[in-house]
Amino acid sequence: MTRSHLPLLCLLLSFLNFATSQDDAMIMQALRSSLTLTSDVNWSNPDPCKWETVQCDGSNRVTRIQLKQKWIQGTLPPDLGKLSELIVLDLFSNKISGPIPDLSGLTHLQTLNLQDNFFDSTPKNLFSGMNSLQEVYLDNNPFPLGRFRRHSETLPSLASLKLSLNNLHGGLPLSLAGSSLQKLYLNWQKLNGSISLLQNMTSLVEFDIRGNFFSGPIPDLSGLQNLSLFNVKDKQLTGLVPPSLTVLQNLTVVNLTNNYFQGPMPLFKNSVAVDAIASASSFCQEAPAMNWKGNDSCVSWLGITCYKSDITGISLWSQGLTGSISQSFANLTSLELIDLSSNSLTGSIPTELTTLPKLRLLDVSNNNINGDVPKFSGSVIVVTTGNANIGTKNK
Repeated sequence: MTRSHLPLLCLLLSFLNFATSQDDAMIMQALRSSLTLTSDVNWSNPDPCKWETVQCDGSNRVTRIQLKQKWIQGTLPPDLGKLSELIVLDLFSNKISGPIPDLSGLTHLQTLNLQDNFFDSTPKNLFSGMNSLQEVYLDNNPFPLGRFRRHSETLPSLASLKLSLNNLHGGLPLSLAGSSLQKLYLNWQKLNGSISLLQNMTSLVEFDIRGNFFSGPIPDLSGLQNLSLFNVKDKQLTGLVPPSLTVLQNLTVVNLTNNYFQGPMPLFKNSVAVDAIASASSFCQEAPAMNWKGNDSCVSWLGITCYKSDITGISLWSQGLTGSISQSFANLTSLELIDLSSNSLTGSIPTELTTLPKLRLLDVSNNNINGDVPKFSGSVIVVTTGNANIGTKNK
């Protein structure tokens, strides 16, 4: 390129910058028109770069829109995703409604906060093209029921993902395994399935999935050395609480309430705030059953009988058992016999046991059972003798 061409090149670049900044200005004018601004937001200047809560770079390209807690109503214009230099879009806690437009052109966007609004739909691939995203907050919007996997494209820079109080369903997407996520909040959704991939999310610091339908055990968490908050309240999780959780050095908050955990009550350091009160009755004796080892309960577990791979009998009489009778027995639909007699069990007989289709004998005699006896079918023999408080409520 000769020197004579340089002025022309500079002129073309200048014209390009002017054209793109003018495009940004038109999009911002459309945004102003689509919103009902409140009196404390002054967007009257013809130059959007001089508007309150808006920032631009040296080429008058819009880089930040921050309209937090302004009680603004209205919708977002469809061309908002053409603000290609936008780094922060923060509309937290307003009354903006309608669809979230296609934002795939926001390749430099690092923070997307649309939390606490009235958005009712998202584009098909919400995060497509947003390879710079670090923080996403979409909590508390009336989205229609949608699958989590649909909005879980790989985002290499994403550190914080908060999608609480929406209508997501399905399981955790495999793309989260090995991700760099540090904060994952999915509480109060309709999500289900296993949380086993959690063991591969080694960058996690905060994990909150309370109020969903996840099931199965908590996986080995020994690789999550930075984990400080672990909240799995109100789930259908089962099995033992892994020792790898209780020994994490940076752990400060744990909530295990209202699950179906078994085995001993986990012991955490005094520095850890633990809420497991409502689920305490799911835990049994202070030490794990020494004769329940291995992963196959049909092979060598004391008191367990099976036909092929189905558990048909549980006979644990006179084993010094404490705690209460778990309603999780109702999930073993091949059970024909449950004998828990001559132990020190408390609480009531779970009504869920009446749903066992093949049950023929339930023996809870000589314990400390109280409460009413649920109504079983006529083919089930229920033995409750030796329980002084049967038929009365525990005071």
